[in-house]
Order: sequence, then C-alpha cells, then structure tokens
Amino acid sequence: MRKKNEVSATHLCGLNNWGAVIKKDLGFADVKTGMPAGTDPDMFLGNMLIDEFRNGGLKIHVSSSAQKVTLFHQDGVECKKNKFILLNSCGSLLVRSPEHRNIISSGDSIILPAWEKYTEECFSGRCSLSFIFDISTVTDSVDMLYPVMWKNISTFKMGFEINKIIGNFYNNFSDRFCEKNLSALLSLLGLEIEVTSSSCLNEPQKRHGERCAVIINFIRNNIKNPEINLSSVAEYLGITKRMVQYTLAEENIAFHQLLSSERCKFLENKIKSDLYCDVNISIYESGFKSTATANRQFKSILGVTPHQYQRHLLRTIPC
Repeated sequence: MRKKNEVSATHLCGLNNWGAVIKKDLGFADVKTGMPAGTDPDMFLGNMLIDEFRNGGLKIHVSSSAQKVTLFHQDGVECKKNKFILLNSCGSLLVRSPEHRNIISSGDSIILPAWEKYTEECFSGRCSLSFIFDISTVTDSVDMLYPVMWKNISTFKMGFEINKIIGNFYNNFSDRFCEKNLSALLSLLGLEIEVTSSSCLNEPQKRHGERCAVIINFIRNNIKNPEINLSSVAEYLGITKRMVQYTLAEENIAFHQLLSSERCKFLENKIKSDLYCDVNISIYESGFKSTATANRQFKSILGVTPHQYQRHLLRTIPC
C-alpha cells in the first residue's frame, strides 16, 4: 500500500480544491462539493488521506466538518460497470440517488455502483472510510453484485464481521496489516455476495414453484365444482388471470389442459374405486358440465371414453 495523496482544506476555496482532488485522484468524472442547507461554506474544515493498495484499489479516509458531495464516476460516463464503492461511516451519513435513499448509521457500511450518480451528505462532523475496487476482486460477474448494492451491510448474514474488518482500517496504518486486512475484507465480501446472490436467484424459482403448487391444489380441492375457471383461481390467489396463465406456462401447462387433466384423473379414480358405479353420475360429480365434454376429454387423455374404460376394467375381473 502506498500513500497517494493527502489534502487538508479550509473555507470555501479549500472545499473547491477538495472536489478537484476527488476528480483527479479518485477517477470521478463529475464532482460537486458543497455544504448542507443553511451551512456557511467558509466554515468547512477537512482532511482527506488517499492510499492505494497493491491490487489498485483505493482507500479514502475523510475527517471533516459537515459537507455535501455529489459524485459521478468515470465508469458511468464511459457506460462501464467495472468498479464498486464501499462506504463506511463513524457517524450518520445520508447517501442518495434518484432511485435510492439510505442512511448509514455509525459503524455501518454500504456498497454502491460506481457507474451511478449519487450524493453523500453529512450534517455534522464526518469521519468515514471509502474504498473503490474493481468488481473482479470480489466476483466474476456484475450481476452477482446487484443483490448487495444499495443495502446496509449490517443487514447481511456476515455484515457484523465485514463492518468489523473495515473498522480495523481506522486504527491500524501499517502497510503489512492493511494489505492483510484488505485480503480478509475482499474474501468475506466475495463470500457474502455469493451467498446473497444465490439466495436471490433461488427465491423467484421457489416462489414460482409454490404458486404453481397452490394453483394445482386449489383445482384438485374444488374439482367437483363445475364453475371453477381461470377467474376463480386468480381471485383465490389474489393475482391476475394473466399471472395464473404465466405461472402455468413456465411449466408448459395451459390452464384448460390442467383442469381437463385433473377432472379426468378424478373421474378415472372414481370408476376404479367403484367398478359398478353409474358412469354418467360420476361424470357430473367430477365437475363436467356434460357427458359429451367428459367423453371427448377423457378419450383425448386415456384413449377411451369413461364407459369404455369401465367395461375394460370389468373384463379384467377374474371369474
């Protein structure tokens, strides 16, 4: 790790220089520095220490009075998604963009996409650590990073450990320690990203599978009702008819085919359980509105009509 720059700034002119250093040394294409509303810029006082790790990552230690800075990294200008920002604060810090608004409480951190424009605002004294890393240091794909971006790290499974490792940088400054601490930090971040991303990828499939099972169970439990239809299933689930169709389509099932199949299975089991039953009565008890419909659908699935199926079973009975 090597010291890249150290800046001490005071008053409005110092605040302007503060922004120029951020732009020059940290790779930001656009920087707007200022103070929170109602605060005199000439009251600004700050110190910024910039260190560079052996892997090219940057560590920025800021100690200052109240300040507000809007940042847009070169990644965003060039439409690249190569870097991410890890921000930790010792005090309350507001981080926002047009789509997000997060408050970082004392000791907590947040992961931000470098390619999005955002604002950091501190209404009192600021003491923070920021890191700028290549995405490749923690994951092979930017898609894996999305589930952890704009979320407070304290909410993660390994959030406490990650924040604790980041906190080590406030009190230990030797190159050897910082490089080892960085290695531990990136390893833990990579593990957290892997765990969180896997959970997020599996969750939609899990929810989809559960919803599909609910649809099938609802049809089976109400199979005797001749009025069951797409609308009644959608109303029961509290979703649209199109969503019911979409859920089934993901399993290559059409609603009318599912309903027909379940009714035919129910009728088949009724005939099996009582070989001498009145087939016409069993047809209506299975939810069919007519014998013609039952005959057509039953034959399309089993190859015979319900009456033919009954006669076939009766012929198999030993004398």
